[in-house]
Amino acid sequence: MVYRPDYFGPPDLRAQWELIEEYPLGLMALAVDGRPAAVHVPFVLDRHAWPYGRLRGHLSRGNPICAELANNVEVVVAFLGPSDYISPDNYATQPHFPTWAYAAVHVTGRPRLLDDVRLVRQLDDLIEDQEKRLAPKPPWSLPRQASPLFEEYFRLIQGFEIPIARIDGVFKLGQNKSAADMRAQARAFRARRTDSADRLADYIERHNNLERQEPGPRPASEDRDGAPGTPADQGE
Repeated sequence: MVYRPDYFGPPDLRAQWELIEEYPLGLMALAVDGRPAAVHVPFVLDRHAWPYGRLRGHLSRGNPICAELANNVEVVVAFLGPSDYISPDNYATQPHFPTWAYAAVHVTGRPRLLDDVRLVRQLDDLIEDQEKRLAPKPPWSLPRQASPLFEEYFRLIQGFEIPIARIDGVFKLGQNKSAADMRAQARAFRARRTDSADRLADYIERHNNLERQEPGPRPASEDRDGAPGTPADQGE
């Protein structure tokens, strides 16, 4: 269960699916011998599976978590999308306190083991999804003919699927702030000139129905709030 104040969601199911597909490395957590355990797993999402979709992944058989997957245990898988620190200087108004912007989705379900045929399909789907992101590089794919390397690798892993019983998202993207403050946040993130900050700016704009904010040069007369010619403490 995700703690989520009303103004931070819930995002619709499609938005949650899109985050999982864009950030497929999930943190899967469960109890092993009465103690908490977790592992990072790259997943494939099947949207068509009723009612909320299905995750497919694989683990090293040497991981103690792997032995638990056949025991009808409940697991939680957390997917973290774009995230970054927000400075009080990144708002159009004052005063504010430092905080963090992020989008995340938590999935709950009970894993089921995959047979060899479905494990190969999971590997194919995962590799295909990731390779197409590397275009124009020609995509790499699993060899269709057996090889000692493939056989060795295949013996070391166990495939599994998680029918999604519950999905919870929290998109903390400034929805409790004014439109001017959300636009200022997007501009500030984009001005950092990093891929991760730019993706976070995209999320703020997309999920708050804002037009794209470009950082641009700051006019000499513009104060720290982003209001030209206006004293920074006006209205305080």
